[in-house]
Amino acid sequence: MTFSEILNILLGGGLLALLVGVITLKATVRKANAEAEKAKADAEGVRITNTDNATRILVENIVKPLKEELNATREDLQATKREMASTKREMQRLRKAVESASNCPHSDGCPVLRKLRDNQKDSDGADSDGADQGDHRHGSIRNKNDPKGSGTVEQSGNRNSRGQPP
Repeated sequence: MTFSEILNILLGGGLLALLVGVITLKATVRKANAEAEKAKADAEGVRITNTDNATRILVENIVKPLKEELNATREDLQATKREMASTKREMQRLRKAVESASNCPHSDGCPVLRKLRDNQKDSDGADSDGADQGDHRHGSIRNKNDPKGSGTVEQSGNRNSRGQPP
């Protein structure tokens, strides 16, 4: 065997083996790249599915109850607004009635006007409920010696009743 034959066997077989190895390696790399891309696509699909599930859970557990609470609060607010409007109308009617009460022929002895005047004077926070003042209706005074308040009434000396019943 000559040197050229040995070199021919070594280089010829090695070159062929190298060529077969490179071709096989390229196919293996392509297959591995395809599998990696498929794994990436599967991972992206799982991520999208997880995001959809998280969004659905968020909507069901947080957004819907918050919307329901918001709607209930809005309904309560509307009811409160209606109540406030009704109260405002009643206050206006009461204000008109109180303002016109001073023109009443019985306004001098009127316990309601007296109570309003006393409450206006006692705006400093003193006890203005009139519990210790007695019953001033129709010129009568509750007997202060009767602790149970049995209804015994003394007539006051006010004879200026202007047509009011005793």
